[in-house]
Amino acid sequence: MNVRRSLRILAGGLLASAAFLESHSNLISSPFSNSINQSNHRQYHSFSQWVKSLLRQLGPQTHVFADTSTPSMPKTTPWDWNWDGRGEPTSHTSGASDLGDGHIRRPTCSRHLIFIRHGQYHYADSDVDCHLTPLGHQQLSLTGIRLKELNFPYSIIHYSTMTRAVESTEEVLKHLPDVKAVPSDLLCEGAPYPLEPPLPFYCPTEKDFKEDGERIESAFKSFVHRPDKSQTRDSYEIFICHANVIRYIVCRSLQLPPEAWIRFTLDHGSITWLVIRSDGRVALRCLGNSGHMPLDKISVQ
Repeated sequence: MNVRRSLRILAGGLLASAAFLESHSNLISSPFSNSINQSNHRQYHSFSQWVKSLLRQLGPQTHVFADTSTPSMPKTTPWDWNWDGRGEPTSHTSGASDLGDGHIRRPTCSRHLIFIRHGQYHYADSDVDCHLTPLGHQQLSLTGIRLKELNFPYSIIHYSTMTRAVESTEEVLKHLPDVKAVPSDLLCEGAPYPLEPPLPFYCPTEKDFKEDGERIESAFKSFVHRPDKSQTRDSYEIFICHANVIRYIVCRSLQLPPEAWIRFTLDHGSITWLVIRSDGRVALRCLGNSGHMPLDKISVQ
């Protein structure tokens, strides 16, 4: 709004006030009015004339203005289409890529990565003593039933070599006996990245972050990528591992700040489902879903 327009609005308000005061003065005046009323009437009339003079000096208002400006869009961080090093120069606004010969290649298939957190376990100083509790066995049995009910064509189960993950995998395999299971040290629990905000009761050392972080990042790079060019149909893989590993992989897959992994929790035996399209898009279908369990079977610690 410019200065001249602002002054006109102000003067218009003053003129309305002056007109009201002058009319009020006329109503109360009479042949018997005293000198004070007559003086007030003259002052109101003079004030009204002054405002009218001000409006004439500002010039006629020939246009009606409306604020048609649009708020600026918030700044966004562009998606890195080549996040896995397997991307191609494409036109991503339509979700399709131009082959250069007039044909458009659309996403043909997806990789479905289903991450399962191990069941509740006994805390111990040594990993070999960290066995599942009776509840932990029940939790993973229920998860195995859920995976079977989904009836996807699972190609493989990758699992951490830590005791609680191994025992969790055994429970799942009771319901998916025909699925190949392969151990991976990359999926073992650890401190993947400096956390923000920090926790007073969880204080990994710099050495922990370096060793665990490099290993878990290697797990991300090894297992999380778009489908191979030769893949023509959706694939389904299961990963049975740990909360820190899963949370870090979710953050990296969605291109979120990696330090945010500490800001959400996962129930024991819960299902986290990532979908990776052939064009490099990533979607989180569900995070820490434990809806297949009765309430009395759900735990987080």
